[in-house]
Amino acid sequence: MYHYFKSSAIYSLVVLVAGLILTAPCLAEPSRLTTAQDCQKQDLAFVSKTFSNIPPRKELKKSPTAVELYEFDESPRGNRSPFLMVHGLRGEHYPYFRWQKVANHLAADKKFNSNFKIYFARYPTGKRMEETVPLFRKAVDRLYNACNRRQISVMALSIGGNLVYESLTDEETADKVRVLMTLGTPFHGSPLFSMDWMQYSVYKRLAWPLSRIDHSLSLRLYFSRNENLLADFGWDDYDRAIPTIGKFRSRLPLGPKGNLVQDTVTNERLRAIHEENPHLKKKIIAYSGYLKNPYLESKTARFIESTAMYPVTLFWVKFPAHLAREHPVLRVLNRDIASIDVCKSKKENIKSPYLYALNDGITPVSSALFLSAPSQKGDQKYKLESFLTDEKQIAELRPLVDVKLGRVFSNIDHLTFIDDFRPLSISEKVKDALAPNEPGKGIFDWILSDVISTANLSPHIAEDKSVKGEIQESKN
Repeated sequence: MYHYFKSSAIYSLVVLVAGLILTAPCLAEPSRLTTAQDCQKQDLAFVSKTFSNIPPRKELKKSPTAVELYEFDESPRGNRSPFLMVHGLRGEHYPYFRWQKVANHLAADKKFNSNFKIYFARYPTGKRMEETVPLFRKAVDRLYNACNRRQISVMALSIGGNLVYESLTDEETADKVRVLMTLGTPFHGSPLFSMDWMQYSVYKRLAWPLSRIDHSLSLRLYFSRNENLLADFGWDDYDRAIPTIGKFRSRLPLGPKGNLVQDTVTNERLRAIHEENPHLKKKIIAYSGYLKNPYLESKTARFIESTAMYPVTLFWVKFPAHLAREHPVLRVLNRDIASIDVCKSKKENIKSPYLYALNDGITPVSSALFLSAPSQKGDQKYKLESFLTDEKQIAELRPLVDVKLGRVFSNIDHLTFIDDFRPLSISEKVKDALAPNEPGKGIFDWILSDVISTANLSPHIAEDKSVKGEIQESKN
């Protein structure tokens, strides 16, 4: 996904060398890492310890075979509730599973600390959901029982949210989870993980031969190593946007090719899960975001971007992306998803051909918000497509959001939720486009305020119809 998305075989050696040099500082051992061996015996007498500390970096190179649980610190849980953080793709190989900044911010707040104790889940992200979901359910059961049967609040990044959500389809597991906060989770999947659809869009939209080969080969190389992403997180076509084209093939060597048929490309697995478990959406606080890109602008602005601004884009975006720098990679993917070719009926009904221009580099806003499909053409939700091609109309989506709470943040990417990166050095304060009257604040502060709000919710949040009101009251 966003981890070492190699552009082509030509760049493999450059990526390896540059990646080791450029990422070495960020992989340094966290200063807060402690182990039981570092503690004095008299200190251990006051620690109510159930799970292990986070292992050192050298032990994280090997993928786990089960879902492992760790404590953020050794403070006694007392009467606090468990707060479980679930990483996204390849997070199992990073110190603190990439949660250190968020966890430090949460733990520094007195109100949070009086209500929650932080735990981490580590799982093998390269495995299929059918393998990891049963393992995660067992982990939830272990944590629930270890915490005196207190309901668990969960926060998950990206596909970690899919893992938790699918685990909740088991009623016993769902009863053990109070609320699920998801950050950029592809509930409907992502067009990026629909290989034939992406290949056709490269074939259809890119004119330069080298660009066609570069994009097409990049997709093949990456997904040959991550086939589970295609199987589990391809687009579920809830909006009926996948076109039926049939077989296509570029005349270029290593150029785009495939067989694009709506019925075979659609992720029926995801669609079936959603149809069978609509009640689970009431447990979800869904965060989504999108990057600014030329496809949100006028035709003139797009022309300027592709001509006069091309040298700047090449130097600041494409070249760093070839060196496997994550945020530039997300900007490249953001544009690829934005320009994906949709079916003819959608083109006729929307103002712009760029149906997924609002995406964070991995997940379209519609997927991260878990928007429902329209039941019929006259349904208000049928207008959904036009809303999602124009950021000025995002606020109009509010009546269509049927998760417990949804938020949309402008000009952030898929990893901003965990590293607070802001493209182009924009203000530290970001606003929720679904609630434009609320003041802006840092992304970690948004997370903190919503987590604190859940501390006062009913234990069985899925059945509590007044939760949104309680969230608003607790903020006031």
